[in-house]
Amino acid sequence: MLSDAALGRMLAESAADDRLGVPRTSRPETVVVDYSAPNAAKEAHVGHLRSTIIGDAIVRLKEWLGHTVIRQNHLGDWGTPFGMLIEHLLDIGEAEAARELSAGDLTAFYQAARRKFDADEEFRDRSRRRVVLLQGGDETTLRLWRMPVAASKRYFMAVYERLGVRLTAGDFAGESTYNDQLGAVVDELDAVGLLTVSDGAKCVFPEGFRNRAGDPLPLIVQKSDGGFGYPATDLATIGTAYAS
Repeated sequence: MLSDAALGRMLAESAADDRLGVPRTSRPETVVVDYSAPNAAKEAHVGHLRSTIIGDAIVRLKEWLGHTVIRQNHLGDWGTPFGMLIEHLLDIGEAEAARELSAGDLTAFYQAARRKFDADEEFRDRSRRRVVLLQGGDETTLRLWRMPVAASKRYFMAVYERLGVRLTAGDFAGESTYNDQLGAVVDELDAVGLLTVSDGAKCVFPEGFRNRAGDPLPLIVQKSDGGFGYPATDLATIGTAYAS
């Protein structure tokens, strides 16, 4: 047990040291911290807040030790939900959509689109076709897509500023970042013999990945309509991380 005098002396020594007695590492590394990763057009929830605080603690610790830290915020800003959101935006008109999004009520905007997607087959078909246009780089679709994404980023930055974390707008690296690599992912999977066509979709069937009935479960890399599934985006993201 430390005496009060010994504890006081140790505390005084640490307080007098700019580094609080923690030396810098002699072997600095580059560390990537991927945290938060909220979905655009939705509000942040407790899961995002938890990972944000834990991630920021890791960032501060690693930086204090002298490592180079790269913060990444893998924003969910791509895929089927955005076909749905864009079609809802067109239905209500750009001016009304801009007003709703600027008001910051992202959840209501998303929920309205989701209700139509679940109830209206024609709306579902339009939404799926819109995703293909989005992933194909159609300029009109990209312009409309930027509206909810920009509103979401403003909202998320306000949350991060209130939390006092070190995430910045420059740390966003959303799923859309990897769109131009998705075709190459499919080609590479095909080249190594992992790709299987199932009901018109290009899939990978990982060994041991089965449903409750014991049937193989696919990772849908490219859908029958030409749109890419989330596994393609995830594989492109992982490949970029390993390459760097």
